Amino acid sequence: MKLNTKQSWLILLSFFSLSLLAEAAPGLAQGSDAENQTSKEQKSIPDLAKAYVSTSPTDLKDGISVGEWNAPGAKQAIEAFIGDDQEGKYHNLDSLLIHKDGKLIFEMYNRRGRVDGPHYTMSVTKTMTSVVLARAIQLGLLSINDLDKPVIDFMPEIDRSKIQAGVESITLRDALYMKSGLRFKNKSITRNKLQKQAYFQALFENTAAITSESKEYKYAGTDPSMIMMILDIKSNGNVQKFIKEEVIAKLGTVYCWNEQDSGIPSCGAGSNFTSRTLVKVGTSILNGGKLNGEPWLSPDYVKLIMDTNKGEGYFYYFHNRRKFTTEEKVNFISGIGAGGQYMSIYPDHNMVIVATSHNKKNIDSPLKAIGDHFIQILDK
Repeated sequence: MKLNTKQSWLILLSFFSLSLLAEAAPGLAQGSDAENQTSKEQKSIPDLAKAYVSTSPTDLKDGISVGEWNAPGAKQAIEAFIGDDQEGKYHNLDSLLIHKDGKLIFEMYNRRGRVDGPHYTMSVTKTMTSVVLARAIQLGLLSINDLDKPVIDFMPEIDRSKIQAGVESITLRDALYMKSGLRFKNKSITRNKLQKQAYFQALFENTAAITSESKEYKYAGTDPSMIMMILDIKSNGNVQKFIKEEVIAKLGTVYCWNEQDSGIPSCGAGSNFTSRTLVKVGTSILNGGKLNGEPWLSPDYVKLIMDTNKGEGYFYYFHNRRKFTTEEKVNFISGIGAGGQYMSIYPDHNMVIVATSHNKKNIDSPLKAIGDHFIQILDK
């Protein structure tokens, strides 16, 4: 029997009402290996039969405090959002979580979204590389002053007699602003299969000379790779172990972070985290680097991330933008990944919003969903 639009909508609302009362968010199938959830593996996850939606998320004892979203108009806004999402308006949205005033108040999973399943993050991987750096600074492996030191000062195996002019001027902060100035006529050089510092030796030998003109903003994977290389050196050649012990273990979660051919973790893309993990990271940054009330990330580094006086742009692998406002200030600090991956911090609203999707385009779809339905309610 073919249902008319009204009947389909009533069935959808009945699903929605049941989801509000659901006790457990959908998880990976029994026997799934959460730590092997690469983007390729995630393609085999079947779509959920219906969206899971909760305005009173379950306390999973994972370090996230939960609350209830009962603000006037919230139920109607959520119903409208679910209707639009069901019709595909937001292009394969897998999860949307809202954490406000210290509590998770909204949790939605649909399609491939799973509460315990790491989701690919695309360029939020760059953001997480910055988070790893913040942890290393907190532990004293590097200092804030090191941000203005040359990258090659931390790479003892680089043969300086062979590098191009100006490479010695590239600082960590340049790399964190995507302003290293590295430019290549032959792009294949960035895909060479040399290992670790030998990989960067090839880059530094084959780049065009670094000048003040070339040190303009250019979004590239080589810049965060330099940061990851330095982190690998500072962690005795095993940055994956450092990530596992000092980032993931502290968060109390699971993850999957691929390696690139050069022998260090992928930096342009390649990391996979659960949506709740990204909520915890975002709230830690919102709270000055504390995690569960304890120091975790360098507060000095977090201040740099959260400093809105830098204006709009891309700094420390976080986007600084104005969204949903005409005020002359930045109120949106976010890791953003292709296809609609967001770890967004709204300091003026004491709020973190996380979204995951599996799109090829439509990167702004989660922002559209928030703007269409939620921001006016959350702004009160």
